[in-house]
Order: sequence, then structure tokens, then C-alpha cells
Amino acid sequence: MDYHDLLARLGEGSAHPGGFSATLQLLDSLSLPAGAHILEVGCGTGRTACHLAHLGYRVTAIDLHRHMLDKAVRRARKERVDVRFIQADAAALPLPSHQVDVVFIESVTIFTPWRKTLTEYARVLKPGGLLVDREMVLSGRKTELMSRRLRQFYGIRTLATAGAWKKRLRGCGFSRVQVKEHSRTMGKWGVDHDPLREMDMNWLEDKRMQRMSRTNDRLLLKYGKRLGYAVFTARAPVGSGSE
Repeated sequence: MDYHDLLARLGEGSAHPGGFSATLQLLDSLSLPAGAHILEVGCGTGRTACHLAHLGYRVTAIDLHRHMLDKAVRRARKERVDVRFIQADAAALPLPSHQVDVVFIESVTIFTPWRKTLTEYARVLKPGGLLVDREMVLSGRKTELMSRRLRQFYGIRTLATAGAWKKRLRGCGFSRVQVKEHSRTMGKWGVDHDPLREMDMNWLEDKRMQRMSRTNDRLLLKYGKRLGYAVFTARAPVGSGSE
């Protein structure tokens, strides 16, 4: 069992800074075009994807974790919304080029080989399409031990400052790169009632899950003050003359 198995078993639908309320606030601020085709990368149990479908968007949602996707499909059926779910890797998106208007990501890119993944985001977006990505960022001193522990437990493959992420996005062909939100702390999660959360109750007493929960608490206590988050927006290349 790894950290993502833990989230899947718990049915966690918004395991990112600020939780689902932060997602709702972000979507309210974006003014996305009506009827846009949105690709959500790392959809988890499908909570955001189903919300986007309720808003009238055409939604494709991918996740690498089969158990997460199974729960996402069941959620969509219960909510009676049409979402195209695909099991796929963010670094190798199974979509033709220039197909979607918006790529929406929350706390996914840090778990991937970032250069391949950002390049894939740019590839599937229509020229001038919008990228929205909320990621954990480094806000304090990083050590080799810290990086190794966060990678071993959470699977984090890259930990960089907000400024470094902006450079990466530009280096992968994006233009009009902006930091829409930036916090030097991870912030607080409020009480989040998800009536369709599907927990595997038999796992709550599992010794491995209990150990992982304690490890998570220790890591956040030790390194939490060095971690924050940022929301980046950027535009896909529009041609050879793009920035």
C-alpha cells in the first residue's frame, strides 16, 4: 500500500491544499467559456469532474489509479452526469493533439516527470487553450533528506518554488504564465461533507493504514512549514510566433 492507495481506500475526493471549497472558489474565479471541453488530470474519485459536468462542461477525466476511477464512475452514475473517465498516465495522455479547451489539475504534476507532463498538457490543449494547475510548492529550505522522505512516502518527484514552476511552464512552451494564488503555508482544511464519499470501512482498522496515517502526521509536522502551494494559469502555444 502506498499513499495513493490510502487516499483511494478512504475515498478522498479533494486531497489538495484547501480541499473542495478551494476548488469551488477557483472555478468561480476563472470564468471558463460555456460548454468548454475540460480535461481533468488526476481526477481521483471524480468529485471535481462531476461538478464540472453539472456546470455544463464537456468533461474528460483521467487517473492512473484503478480503484480511484472505479469510485469516480460510480459517483458519476449516482449524480447522473456524463463524464468520460480514462485510466491513464499524466505523462502520456491518450488524447489527440489540440483537443481540449482547458486542462485542469490539482496536486498531480508534482508526482510525475514534470517536463514530460507539462509537454503533454501543452500538446492536448487547443492553441491558446488554458492550463490551470494547483501544486504544492517549496516555501522554505529544502534538504536531501526532506526530498527523499517526501518522495518515499507521498511519491513526490519534484519540489520547487513558485518561481521555478513559472520558468518550467515557459520552457515547455506556455505563455501568459501567471500565479493566480500563492500561499507560503499549506493552509487549513475546513470540515468537508461529501455525501457521496465511498470509504472502504474495513480498512480503517488495518494496521498498515494506521501506520501510514501516523507517518503522514509526523512528516507534515516536521516539514509542513517549508511547504506552500500555488495556482498557476498559462496559455498553450498558438503557433511559431507564440512566446
